[in-house]
Amino acid sequence: MYDLEAIRKQISLAELAEEAGAQFDNPHRLMSRCPLPRHAGDRNSQAFTIFENGKKWKCHSACPSDANGGDLFSFYMAWKGVDFKTAVAELAERAVLNPVARIPFTQRASNLQSAPTAPEPAWSARAEQFITWAENNLINHKGAQEYLEKERGLSPETWRAFRLGYNPTNLYDDPAKWGLAGKKIWLPRGIVIPGFWQQRLWYIKVRRPLPGQTLEKYLGKWIMQDGLPEVKFGGPRGGVSCLFRLELLGAKPVLVLVEGEWDTMLLWEYCPDLCDVGTLGGAGAKLDMLDLSLLTRYLAVLVVHDDDLAGEKGREYIAGLHTRFSRVQSIQPPAHDLTDFWKSGGNVRGWVAGQVAHTLEAALQGMVMTSPAAEDWGIIARLAKAEACP
Repeated sequence: MYDLEAIRKQISLAELAEEAGAQFDNPHRLMSRCPLPRHAGDRNSQAFTIFENGKKWKCHSACPSDANGGDLFSFYMAWKGVDFKTAVAELAERAVLNPVARIPFTQRASNLQSAPTAPEPAWSARAEQFITWAENNLINHKGAQEYLEKERGLSPETWRAFRLGYNPTNLYDDPAKWGLAGKKIWLPRGIVIPGFWQQRLWYIKVRRPLPGQTLEKYLGKWIMQDGLPEVKFGGPRGGVSCLFRLELLGAKPVLVLVEGEWDTMLLWEYCPDLCDVGTLGGAGAKLDMLDLSLLTRYLAVLVVHDDDLAGEKGREYIAGLHTRFSRVQSIQPPAHDLTDFWKSGGNVRGWVAGQVAHTLEAALQGMVMTSPAAEDWGIIARLAKAEACP
């Protein structure tokens, strides 16, 4: 037996209507062309109304009386052509998969960045050629391999999964080959980290061996060249930031987002069966509309910023976002960052297991029914609890 009120609280009638095809121009006056299939073809832009604080709906035009008006459940029945029992069961499943508060319709578009546009196909094609070449270089460079293993905690399996590479020298490429104009494309010497989205390259970062830093010991002495900035990361212009390697997810209920690519790969190395992992791309990075839509698949999103001033500002941003998107929450790192924690002998898997177990146990306690998804989450929660650090 299902708790109907709990389902009503967790699923927005306005968002369900939008999914069906409604378009509300004014978040304070929810009127639209009717999205229901038996009303197809009618162009009255105010035929369909949601009222009583988003709880009720009504079509004021051509919908037949036997499927016109009511609450969340009656709308779903009219939209999908199912009976009440089926509507309740299917909406209940949605409530289980998304048991925390969604972004209210009236707040969804406020203070959020629009989704980014992918790089031009020419850029992605040339970037693919570069990283394939860099992957082959990594296979033959022992110093780069030792750096990844000894300083970053990454195995060859992880290098291959994330398609890491090595560029042995500073290169300057023809911008036309990247679909760009102007100055030449700078491809710095260093460890190559490609950023993918939907199997297409969106950006490339290169970790450079700066003077006196650890990476210089593994790749060879810093090569001074006039005009080159002393920055840790470089890469070809024209790329677009995205949620790093979120496509390598394993459909876990919890996602852990960290500041950078190194910590993302470290978590992938140690915790692939406990959580999905990704990165914001930096302490100052903000989630856009596309990011937030992707994060709705998760029961919870745990964000780990570094323990520094920039990270503190990032935590303030997540705290503000949490008020509107409650499944996203900030957690304190066990050290400056997760890589430092690992290098100091910390149990990365045990620490993550504790965070995942706590999050899942809290969510499972609030469930009003059982389902295959809930059973799977319970298995992961028990596994995480067994391995959590004391």
